[in-house]
Amino acid sequence: MFKAIKTFIQNARVNFDYPRYERELRKHHLAQAELRFDSSELNREASQIRSQATIAGEQKFSGDINPLRRQVSAIETELQKNQQLLLVFERDYKTELDDLYARKNHLLEQKNALIEESKSIKADRTEAHDDLKDAYEDLEDAKGDVGRWYSKSERNPLLFGNGGKKLPRHSMFGQSHGDLSAAKSRRGQAVGDIGSGKRRLASIKAKQAENRQDIEKNFADVGEVKELITKVKADRQRMYDLKAEGFDPTVLRNAIQSSQSSLAELKRRLQVLEDRQRASVVETQARMGLGEKETAILALQKSKAKFIDDFDSETSQATRRDEHRKQWVAGHR
Repeated sequence: MFKAIKTFIQNARVNFDYPRYERELRKHHLAQAELRFDSSELNREASQIRSQATIAGEQKFSGDINPLRRQVSAIETELQKNQQLLLVFERDYKTELDDLYARKNHLLEQKNALIEESKSIKADRTEAHDDLKDAYEDLEDAKGDVGRWYSKSERNPLLFGNGGKKLPRHSMFGQSHGDLSAAKSRRGQAVGDIGSGKRRLASIKAKQAENRQDIEKNFADVGEVKELITKVKADRQRMYDLKAEGFDPTVLRNAIQSSQSSLAELKRRLQVLEDRQRASVVETQARMGLGEKETAILALQKSKAKFIDDFDSETSQATRRDEHRKQWVAGHR
């Protein structure tokens, strides 16, 4: 019994210590992998071959390629300039301005309608304020009538009161419960009028805020249209100025077409030379042994990956556990 407990405790301590042992061995195993399968020198040599082959290719073809590239760049710049100039002549300024003026007039009509709406809402708000004020005054009058009714019903008859006498339900001349009911009814009606008046006023305020936003947006839209009109007019004036300077859309179109044709031919020739340069670089790399270097690097990478993966194989794990147990037991006798 004691031996079984001792064995159980020992196994628990061994298992508890194993992760530390595993981490140390894994760290050592990875360090071994870096040393045994180091490809840094091969990578350096491969990089040097690529660099030397590229330089050789540039030296061989740059005399033909660079002038072509400069010609392509100059023609592209000229082509872009002429295309932008032609756009100035091809725009329909009259239609653009007609559309903008129509939009401006529509916005101005909308502006007048919004201003009239603003005046109407303002008048409604003033009326609503007056009605709410009247409702509050009616409430105070009704509350005063109720208070006076109770005060009179309790006053001494010598003071024209009823001194707590039983009052009739209705009376044409004297105090009655009907007077109190009427006063309370007016008070209730005034309270209702105040509530509906507040809701009406809140609704009017919301409409007024919306109207104000619409006016602000209209103002911004009108400003934007005016700016566009000014810009279109400036562009149209530039067209007039270009014509005065001797620019002609027909001449520009012909120049663009000629540039596009020349550009296509130059790019075709440039593509041929660049393909030859790349082929030359590849040939030089092969002659200098780049393929063998890359094959060797790939082989090292595969061997390194297999070496690292072997650490987690079942056989390796079992071997490490056995070795760890032996070391632990030997160190804890």
